[in-house]
Amino acid sequence: MKRAWSIVRTVALLALALGAILFALALVMDADLVRIADTVFANYDLAKVITAARDAWAGALAIFGL
Repeated sequence: MKRAWSIVRTVALLALALGAILFALALVMDADLVRIADTVFANYDLAKVITAARDAWAGALAIFGL
């Protein structure tokens, strides 16, 4: 089980690092952050995503008894 969590942690850190690199590259290439934000908010209901993530986290904690 320890090895599985190590793999999950490694994949998560790699995904975060790749996201940070791509974001930095977008800034270097003079990306229009307002346009990107408008597109994200127009296509995704972020409040619904945040609520679903909180519910999932609460369910996981309940399953593991934490």
